[in-house]
Amino acid sequence: MATNIGPTKDVAASIHDDGVVLLHTVKGRLFASNHTGARIWQGLEQRLPVETIAAEISREYRIPHQTALDHIVRFLAELEGQRLVERRADE
Repeated sequence: MATNIGPTKDVAASIHDDGVVLLHTVKGRLFASNHTGARIWQGLEQRLPVETIAAEISREYRIPHQTALDHIVRFLAELEGQRLVERRADE
């Protein structure tokens, strides 16, 4: 079974011109990221596959797809470590 990654139920997001601020509502911790992090977060909220998010970022910033994907994977690992996202089975 394939897995996706998405926001946990315990996170609230505030997206603004400079990026995104995530609040873990249970722990009371904040996590801030830049505009690219906000784009990734929006993709997660839209339930887009990571590959699709990487393709969009690759096109927008004119960087190799693999570079975008590598950075997204690292970013998601950081979010997962902060318990802001979780892996889940496809529905």
